[in-house]
Amino acid sequence: MLGFAAEAADLGQHFFYVLIRGPVGPAERGEKYEDPLADALGDLGEVTGGGSQLGDGDAIEYCGLDVVVNDCGRGLSVIRACLRSCHAPADTVIAEYLPAFRELPL
Repeated sequence: MLGFAAEAADLGQHFFYVLIRGPVGPAERGEKYEDPLADALGDLGEVTGGGSQLGDGDAIEYCGLDVVVNDCGRGLSVIRACLRSCHAPADTVIAEYLPAFRELPL
């Protein structure tokens, strides 16, 4: 993730990784979180990727979104507001990697 953050910084942008706890598969992740967030961000940024983490067997433990924004503060506000309106779990974490690693609450 640090590499994604460095690439974004080189372009004058800011990278966040959003960890959403719970068994959310790819189709549901896109419909429930990625698409609404992409719409909410508009010209401010974009969802650049996503994935699901498998646990024991084929059980999904959590999913994540890679988000790049042009303005750190405004972008973080939009991410939080959108995910709250999408009813993301309260223990969702927004990770920031640069200038220093921080885990931010939803």
